[in-house]
Order: sequence, then C-alpha cells, then structure tokens
Amino acid sequence: MDVWGFAENGGLVSCVILKIREGKIADKENFTFDKQGSADEVREEFIYRYYTGREDIPKAVVLDKAAADMEMFAEFLRVQCGHNVQAVVPQRGERKKLMEMAQNNALEQLAHKIKRTGREVAALEELQRLLGMPATPIYIEAYDISNWGETGRVGGMIVFENGRPLKKAYRRFAIRDVVGQDDYGSMREVLRRRFVRYLDGDPGFSRLPDLILLDGGKGHVNAVAPVLEELGIHTALFGMVKDNRHRTRALTTGEGEIALSMTRSAFTMVTAIQDEVHRYAIAYQRMLHKKADMTSKIKEVRGIGDVKLKKFMAKWPTKPKMKAATAQELMDELKINEQTAKDLIAVIAEL
Repeated sequence: MDVWGFAENGGLVSCVILKIREGKIADKENFTFDKQGSADEVREEFIYRYYTGREDIPKAVVLDKAAADMEMFAEFLRVQCGHNVQAVVPQRGERKKLMEMAQNNALEQLAHKIKRTGREVAALEELQRLLGMPATPIYIEAYDISNWGETGRVGGMIVFENGRPLKKAYRRFAIRDVVGQDDYGSMREVLRRRFVRYLDGDPGFSRLPDLILLDGGKGHVNAVAPVLEELGIHTALFGMVKDNRHRTRALTTGEGEIALSMTRSAFTMVTAIQDEVHRYAIAYQRMLHKKADMTSKIKEVRGIGDVKLKKFMAKWPTKPKMKAATAQELMDELKINEQTAKDLIAVIAEL
C-alpha cells in the first residue's frame, strides 16, 4: 500500500508517501510545494496528479484525510492501473499507525524547509537568460491535456503574469475533434482554437503570450510548432519535462533539453506553473465527469428524455438550485405529471 501524510504551515505544504511492500517500508517519497487555493484542494489535486499515468499502483492507498469523493478516487485509480484499488482513511490499527508516521515525517520535513519565494522578477530574468529570450517573459501561458479513459478529454490553459497566477485569464477546452486518447492531437486542437480566436479578435484571447509552456516533452513541442507557424504566431515554445518521480526536471525544445537544476528561481517558478496547469486541467475533467454522471442519473427517471433534461439543466444548472425546486415548479416548467416530479425530486436528493 501507499500511505500518505500531509503537513502545512502558511503558504507551504509538505507531503510524505510511505511505500509499503510485502509488509515493510520499501521506499519514501517527499514533496514540498507552495499552497495555491484551499488546503483540501491542494492536497486532493496533488494526489490525483501523482497517480495520473501511473500503472504501479498498489492494492490499497491510505490517506490521512478523505477525498471529496472517495468512490470516484478509487475508480480513477482503477482506470490508471487496471485493477481495483482500496482507498481508505484508517480509524484504528496498523494502517492508522503508518498514516500517523507519514504525517509525522511530513511535519519534520516541513520544519527543515525554507519557504520558496518564486514568481518574482529575479525568476523571470533567470528564465529569460536560460531560454535565450530577447526580453523578460512577463506573460506566460501553459497548457495541459487530461484524459479519463476514453472520455473526459479536456485541455487547460493557465496564465502567469509577472510571475504570479492570473486566474481571470485561465481558459478550459473540451476536446471536440480528436478521437481517442491522442495527447499530441488534443494539444494541437487546443492551441489552434486558442490562437484562431486571437486572430478573430475574440476579447477573451486578445493578448499574445511572451512564452508558451506545454506539459510534456519534445513530442508535444514538435506537434504544436507547425500549428503556430501556420497561424503566424511567433512565440517562444517549450515543453515542461518531469522526472520519473513526477518532479519538474527541464524545459525542452523540439530537439534537446535545458536543465533547470542549477537555476533555483526559474526551477521554482516553472514547477509552480506545471503543477498549476495540471491541477486546473484535472479539476475541469473531474467537473465534466461529475456533470455527466449527474445527467445520466436524471435521465433514468421515467418521463425525462433529452428535451426535458435540457430544459431542466437550463432552469436549474446547479445542485443547490435543483434541490430547491418544488414538485409544482418541476411540473409547470417541464410539463410532467406529479409522479414524475416526485421521482425526479427523489433522484435529485441523492445527487
């Protein structure tokens, strides 16, 4: 099993994962990173990111705090590795002792860490020198593709301005044209749609970035570069490469890599960008998955077809609004009988 422990202090989060194999601690992984968002969001998004693309997942994953949806998390793990995985928060016994050991390790690690500054002018100037850019990259866009099996393929775009997240400029893309799990094709689609909208004068995409970063290696860069060339977009383009422990290692062109290990400020900022774009893409993917699951359950109600479902979602687009709807309101708006309204209310109550 994998046993997780977290600790936080202000803007810094520490994480320790104990790898239990054949009843013994076979390995330990340590992570420290800046907190962006609420503590619960940071913890959960990091766990999802850690297991994305992994096949060597054990039969049990022990958490020190429950995910928002433990069943969904277990299903996500199953999709990644191909076998059932038990996701638990232990209340007693040996597993709880191991969980507390992981938490204590995280606390000790946090006590010895110095908080990273990151996203400062010095980091941007360092990045400029490292990449040989003519000017400081003030406005940086980063992209990631996230897949959930054969469905739920999405792209995320985040923006860092002056070294800090500019969340009002973040954008999401549902993959429409690419069939199957094709990361290169999906990345091409996202970048094409983004810059076509720029060329069309869309106010939501009106600014050209100084630097484009892709979550991926040289294959992603080589896939996207012809699209930018075709559209006449001449912006510096690099891929963000991780090591085998999912830590940011280097930036890559279509041919070679530029190591980040000797440039602390640039490394910290690129790591923050890569973590944030991955978090954002996964969050969108999970939102769509939950919405699809919710609509499928509503359609199971006798008397609710595609047309009525569309009217229902337009009138009551969020769970709180759905749960506040009365039987009479449902009957009037959807033109359904009283029994169908009651059945629909019963389903909504379980969402």
